[in-house]
Amino acid sequence: MCGIFGVVEFRGGTVDKSLIRQSAETQTHRGPDSIGVFSADGVGLGHNRLSLVDLSERANQPFLDETGRYALVFNGEIYNFHELKAELEGEGQTFRTTSDTEVLLYLLLRQGAEVALPKLNGMFAFALVDLKTRQVTMARDRFGMKPLHYHATADRLIFASETAAFGPWMEMRPHAGTVAAYLMNFGGPTRGVTFFDGIYQLGPGEVMTAAPGQAPDIRPFFALTDFIDDGEYDRLLGRSETEIVDEFEALMTDSIRLHAFADARVGAFCSGGVDSSLIVALASRSNSAIELFHANVVGSWSEVEAARALARHLKLELNAVDVVEQDFVTSIPRVMRHYGYPFTYHPNCGPLMMIAGLARDTGVKGLLSGEGSDEMFLGYPWLGRKRITDAWDRMRDGLAGAVRRIPAVGTILLPEQQLNAMKVRNILNGREMLDDLNKVSDALSHSRAAARDPRMRWTLDYMHHHLRTLLHRNDTMGMAASIEARFPFLENRIAHFAVNLPARHKLKFSPFTLEKAHPFIRDKWVVREVADRYIPRDLSQRIKIGFWTTVFQRLDISERYFATSGLGDMLSLSRRQFSDLVAEASPTFRLKLLHLDVWQRICVERQEEAAPAALLSDHVRILTESEARSTRRAGAKKKGGAAQLPSAPV
Repeated sequence: MCGIFGVVEFRGGTVDKSLIRQSAETQTHRGPDSIGVFSADGVGLGHNRLSLVDLSERANQPFLDETGRYALVFNGEIYNFHELKAELEGEGQTFRTTSDTEVLLYLLLRQGAEVALPKLNGMFAFALVDLKTRQVTMARDRFGMKPLHYHATADRLIFASETAAFGPWMEMRPHAGTVAAYLMNFGGPTRGVTFFDGIYQLGPGEVMTAAPGQAPDIRPFFALTDFIDDGEYDRLLGRSETEIVDEFEALMTDSIRLHAFADARVGAFCSGGVDSSLIVALASRSNSAIELFHANVVGSWSEVEAARALARHLKLELNAVDVVEQDFVTSIPRVMRHYGYPFTYHPNCGPLMMIAGLARDTGVKGLLSGEGSDEMFLGYPWLGRKRITDAWDRMRDGLAGAVRRIPAVGTILLPEQQLNAMKVRNILNGREMLDDLNKVSDALSHSRAAARDPRMRWTLDYMHHHLRTLLHRNDTMGMAASIEARFPFLENRIAHFAVNLPARHKLKFSPFTLEKAHPFIRDKWVVREVADRYIPRDLSQRIKIGFWTTVFQRLDISERYFATSGLGDMLSLSRRQFSDLVAEASPTFRLKLLHLDVWQRICVERQEEAAPAALLSDHVRILTESEARSTRRAGAKKKGGAAQLPSAPV
């Protein structure tokens, strides 16, 4: 895991090496082991290294080929690099390091990006620069585990792992569309537009080529819908339950072997849930001293006892950090600096950052994570009842439609609620989520398996934007403490298996499953069946919690917090208009304004964390559950008593 940066002046010339270093230093947390700075005619590169494979200086980056013509900056891990290295050695290539960086460089040079990229099994974001022609080739892994941002003009290309690195080179202006989309409940951008005007993210599975005199060419080398395989679905459909479980166990065992490989210490997240528990149980078979790390969210949502029970069962050491409610508030400025934009979509960022800090302090550099399992094997509680809720929604919509069709009075009795708000939000966020849904629909329309098993769509939908936001969370919160997160569930073969696995092996009818969220349905069935082979059933069958908190929903944010805010200027509002906006805002919307204010202070104005931290301390209070309920009831009464102005269509 590393941080990469580069600037290419297509017309050539001297690149300011001090600015390159400034940009690299904004990403020091991503790679504290070394900072590499390189410059040539029209090219400047920076690299922050967190060394996990080949710890020697010879593997430092930027990494040049033996001719000195090509330079590579690379962030991530290629888990099948040993096999790829053997392939290249068979073609006569020699190597001077034992790193995956050098293997990636020569694979690209010998075979080209179009051939090389589909062969990679891992997480990566890289840029390969031809120092002679100043042509740049950049790519990002299939899932978007590693970030890659860029700014391109006719004369210049800038790229970096994090947006803060662009600061020494350009004015950092908020992107009005993304800001507005966020206020309309968009979870955040993960490809395309960002929160900054003129800065974009290369999408997962995309490769971009840029060269002097040519517009950047962006094209996919892989789409997640490419995992759809009717033949694989038919094969799995014909297998017994025992064979399915055996096959998944073998795939997970091999994936964990690949993900645990390193020349530095690698531990594991241990939330107490089945996904991390399975990873820990399988990893402990080859590493009986693997270290476990847990965030104990103190209170009714704590999972520490489950994590302790797992550690006792496997005879492993559990390292835990207590997280109290106030931590969710006091950590907002620091989380914001690393997350890079408002994170109300993932309020549990703070505990992940605290786990990473604990792991770093014990000397661990990487942590295995269970991310991806819920998306691929349908582990979210609402999916177990989705057929029922979908049927209810269809009935409700049908009744509403019937009422609205009543001549003359239908739309008066039941006006349209959303109007065009969602369409506008999709425009503002670059149609990121809508394009994902449309691509999935197009791919499934050509799949015989999807026609037979419509729930294949659920897996693919969740593997897109939602999973990307989770990967962004894990990358940024881990990197805040120089910890690399690794995701065994997101191995290519497992993803292929999961996408094509008949849904009955994910959501299975079970008369003895009496969970309130989805009675008589056992979620993530195949995952739990493998876990049953290694851990007690009271651990393998636990319901999902995942650092749950209601703190953000219970914040009492004083209007005085916004007295010195610059948000009014960002939103083009007068002081009075902004003051009225804050006063009129619901608790949920005021929380969004608070996050946006902290983002402006930390990420746009580059303030130190102490200033917004003091404002949070002085003007934000966490309500008790009973106080929060009373506040919501009072808000509902106030809203009910106010005159409602008619809404004009957007």
